[in-house]
Amino acid sequence: RGRGRGRGRGRGLASSALLALCPLLLLQPTSAAPEEKGPPVDKLEGKVTYLWPIHFSSIPLSGTGGKGGVPLEPPEFGAKLADIGLRGFREYLKNTLPRELEVDEDLADMWNRSDHSRVNICFQRWQKRVFVDRNNLPASYLTSKFEEAPRLEGIDYSWPELYESREFSRLKNRIAELAKLYLKRSGMQDVPSKFRIFSWLEVYDKGDALRPDSRIQGAYVAGRYFASVAQGSIKFNFEDPRGINPPFGKTYSHPPFEGNLVMHPVWNSYFVTPNMKDAPAVVFAFLVFPDGGSRADWRQDPTGNITITRSFKVSAL
Repeated sequence: RGRGRGRGRGRGLASSALLALCPLLLLQPTSAAPEEKGPPVDKLEGKVTYLWPIHFSSIPLSGTGGKGGVPLEPPEFGAKLADIGLRGFREYLKNTLPRELEVDEDLADMWNRSDHSRVNICFQRWQKRVFVDRNNLPASYLTSKFEEAPRLEGIDYSWPELYESREFSRLKNRIAELAKLYLKRSGMQDVPSKFRIFSWLEVYDKGDALRPDSRIQGAYVAGRYFASVAQGSIKFNFEDPRGINPPFGKTYSHPPFEGNLVMHPVWNSYFVTPNMKDAPAVVFAFLVFPDGGSRADWRQDPTGNITITRSFKVSAL
């Protein structure tokens, strides 16, 4: 028992010695070199570079002004285009779409399974055929994502009220002018002097929307002209190209105004929110292609390689 007690006391002394040494070790002075301090920083100068931003451009093409600049066209310009477009859209819904759904089983199946985007998806398909037939182009020119634009029996693929109107011709000329400036700002060295522009109409009645999409048909630029839109009715949204995982997954919302024209890269994903107003939103979407029926090489797309550098000066806090 005595030996046991001795061993116990020995263990207790050993433990106490360790506990007593620990603070001594922590309190031992170090022999580190004295801290070197330079002169205080009063100002800092340098450069900040933003890598691969999305080039989004928004201007007032028509209207009365007060929305980011002086409009290039009077309010009557947008009103006339909206009237032509809306009448053609109502005619398509009443007479053409029912016939398409009757003779095309694949289209009818898509219609039955789709959301509120389906009206404008079908209308765009019909307009693709109108465009390629009028310009003597193959349907594949506008169907690089393997979507169909067939010529169905008994369907009229012409829209002279729009294609032969002065306003539509002027709209395409304005788009071409603005596309040159957009590409120049994006860093393109040899901006083309001519383009081929495919513009199609979208009409958003109350509750209608457009699901996320992007364009890969070989165009330089994509965009939209909001010929008629009630304030607060729809939003033109962009999805974050960096992906959906945090800290990314952002959504940029652009509230369009009547007469607003926007341009953006063809590759970024976008969508249109449901129309919350009773008045229809009349929108002319467009793609700007190289002239002559060729396509732009996506590997040389200047909008995918933009960097923006700015100088900065910061004073000490």
